[in-house]
Amino acid sequence: MIIRAVAFEDAAAINALYNPFILETPATFETAPIDLEARRRWIESRLANPRHPAFVAEGEGRLFGFANAAPFDARQAYETSIKVSVFVAPDAQGKGVGAQLYEALFAAVSAADVHRAYAGIVAPNPASVALHQRFGFRHVSTLDEVGRKFGRYYSVMWFEKRF
Repeated sequence: MIIRAVAFEDAAAINALYNPFILETPATFETAPIDLEARRRWIESRLANPRHPAFVAEGEGRLFGFANAAPFDARQAYETSIKVSVFVAPDAQGKGVGAQLYEALFAAVSAADVHRAYAGIVAPNPASVALHQRFGFRHVSTLDEVGRKFGRYYSVMWFEKRF
């Protein structure tokens, strides 16, 4: 398995990995699959700003996962704060893929004038909490029943990493 920066050629593979999370789980609050053109625009935005990179884990002819940073908020005063996420294929979870992706992501953003990273984790998700704590995140708040998906309300735990 190799960890590398995202490329435009990864768009379909990222969607194949991520869209089932949208359609089948509460792990993301998106509710409609991402189309190929939208994913290409997403990749373009990740390549355009060193504060917002994305990395993929690939091997054996497939994508095992991806991690990315995004703006915390579009308003200028938030520019040194980012949101991060990592998604790993279900059959590759628990094998260190997420940790390797985050190692690459945090190495990149630590050189890009990032002050804080935030991760929103839909509760409960003890594996994701453990991964984020491993990288120095601490729980700072929980928004109770903030999102509704599949006819049910979910809470989101927010974690913060200081650089």
